[in-house]
Amino acid sequence: MDIKEYNSKNEGKQVLVLRKDDIKTLNHFTSIAKSGELKGLIVAGKYAGFTDTYRLATVKDSHEELPGLDTIHIYDILDDLKKATSIAVLKDGKIAVQIEMEVTEYEPMKDIKVPNISKVVEDLEYESYSEAYPAINFTENIVWKILKTVSGTEYFTRFFNFENGKVIVEAYPNDESKLVLELLELDNTKASLKTALDFKYVDLWFKWIKDSKFNVAIGKNNRSAIKFSKDNMDYIIMPQVLRS
Repeated sequence: MDIKEYNSKNEGKQVLVLRKDDIKTLNHFTSIAKSGELKGLIVAGKYAGFTDTYRLATVKDSHEELPGLDTIHIYDILDDLKKATSIAVLKDGKIAVQIEMEVTEYEPMKDIKVPNISKVVEDLEYESYSEAYPAINFTENIVWKILKTVSGTEYFTRFFNFENGKVIVEAYPNDESKLVLELLELDNTKASLKTALDFKYVDLWFKWIKDSKFNVAIGKNNRSAIKFSKDNMDYIIMPQVLRS
């Protein structure tokens, strides 16, 4: 349906609207949905995003006048997301995707258990908060490239240390070797935590944030989530099991 005709027929029915910049952000994180079991866009409350159990990426609708969706739905629109210029969720649960001047409506996927991503974002508790500033160029730093590609049988002990206003990675390839790399500077010099995060998960955020500052929420222990945020974007990562 043509966008003008669609808008005239659906005025006042929208409960959540994503702008072009929101959609661009979501597209960066679609690998989460594609690699997990929930292969679609999840919408709950004022939030839209993706999760694979170990991490959650969401964008919050910034239209204060819109109430958000009072149920939880998932939509099979990952392919359309690449081309979409705007997205709206309607009161009846349908999602409308605009590509160029045409709008197509989709029903939510059926019989799929979907987590309430709104509650996850708003209800998780953290011990401390800080602004964070990248200390390296993540696309060019050789040590970071090595660390994020090591996995499987090549696993070696790696920690993220939040301490004294910095985030430093400690990596131990063997009993005789140690790599140390400062990743971030923190405003909060009292924040303190040693945790194990998946480097590829963290790298997905760094590729999006580039050299911009952002906010970080730090859990109370090494079993707690870490949350990275900027503007209306939240990225929550669960830690790996610490290995000795």
